[in-house]
Amino acid sequence: MTTPATAAPADSTDPEWTGIRTLSHANRFAVWDSEFRYDGRIRVPMGVKISTVRYSYTGNGQAGMNATEVKRGRSGIDQEFEVIDLTFLADSDLLTFTLRGDLNVDADPRPAYSRRYQIRVDVTLDNGDVRTANPEIEVLAGAWARTDPEKVGRPFVRLPYDNNWGGTPNSQAGFGYVSDNGRIPGDKFIIDLVNLRQGEQDVPGNNSDHVYYQLVHEDGTPSHFTPTPQLQKAEGHRDAGTGRKVTLPAIDLRQLGDKPGYYRFLVWPQAANPDGSPSYLSWDPAKTEDAFQLGSVYYRYTAGRRQGQFAVSPGGPVTLVRGGEHRYPGVELQAVEDGAVPAQRVRVTLPQGKGLRLGDRLIVGVVQNSEWKEVGSYRGTLSPDGQTLTFDNVDLALAGKGSKSSALVEVTASTAAPLGDTNLGFQVGDHTSASSLIRVTEV
Repeated sequence: MTTPATAAPADSTDPEWTGIRTLSHANRFAVWDSEFRYDGRIRVPMGVKISTVRYSYTGNGQAGMNATEVKRGRSGIDQEFEVIDLTFLADSDLLTFTLRGDLNVDADPRPAYSRRYQIRVDVTLDNGDVRTANPEIEVLAGAWARTDPEKVGRPFVRLPYDNNWGGTPNSQAGFGYVSDNGRIPGDKFIIDLVNLRQGEQDVPGNNSDHVYYQLVHEDGTPSHFTPTPQLQKAEGHRDAGTGRKVTLPAIDLRQLGDKPGYYRFLVWPQAANPDGSPSYLSWDPAKTEDAFQLGSVYYRYTAGRRQGQFAVSPGGPVTLVRGGEHRYPGVELQAVEDGAVPAQRVRVTLPQGKGLRLGDRLIVGVVQNSEWKEVGSYRGTLSPDGQTLTFDNVDLALAGKGSKSSALVEVTASTAAPLGDTNLGFQVGDHTSASSLIRVTEV
């Protein structure tokens, strides 16, 4: 997702620095759908990564359920998390992630109509720090009887999970959905309306046939697709069958003119009384806190990226001798479109445990008359752990479609470096690539 790209000092009151900023989560569902969906953002020292993510399976305050990291955009159905975005700031990194998994919070709350739980989330970083958040969920009763208190049996919408409602690749792919081009397919936002009083004679709120929904940016601005909460017809039902779902049509946020960022899919279930009047058991679309969040979208499109676009690939192989002289592994750069390529930030990361050491210089060069020629040299900033070098405002020396250049860094191998093959990690602007193959030898 698009995040601010300006530096700011650490703020002890900002959850991005001290804990986790909760973008949103699946906040309300019935005991039938005991599932966890969570989107968050943290700010970390340069080069620091997420090591593990755990959450509370039962809402008991203990983060005992481990989530496995999977590839961005996977949209799986297990206990998983994805790092959706990594934004480099001048003094820190912003990591945005989505988390999903099962919960065990399906105890019947009656005689109350709902029960609330705090679901602890612990994110452990590779520098040993632990970040924590405690989003609250509300779990509604999944049964109703005439003898229950008045609010039991309010209408609700299902929180899709696994493959029970269809969809590609599954029914829950609409939460934490990644759309780099702004398009959201028509099977991602699923509405399944339940009213436990449906058809019951002479009771308030005994008929549900529609909901309101809205897609809202993280800053509170609605999408142009839903400038106000929109009415959607849906068949209310009492049972747990999934055959009466409705899905929204395909949406193109870019075509609509919506700004990049994080969007929440919010739904307000409605009910009517026997005389047809709106029931007090409905959820008020004028109140954000009344909404059920059923999905979320990370929309990353940035206008103008096609101008001066380039590709990054590994450079030629390099041999390093243990305790020997430095060599220059790197990456090859090639302009794939016409247009000026602006200066880029370049970040180079050492592999863990390989006994390699970075110099402080990045060299950019081109081949002229069959000879490699240096055209730029840059000094970088080393991260506190010594693993990452960052170079700002690097001119890639690309001049029009098809032009090529190289970016190289100085590397040495310690006397104890493991023998064998490895490589560095390069990030050039938004592009990532492994460096040249580095072969560490004894002599």
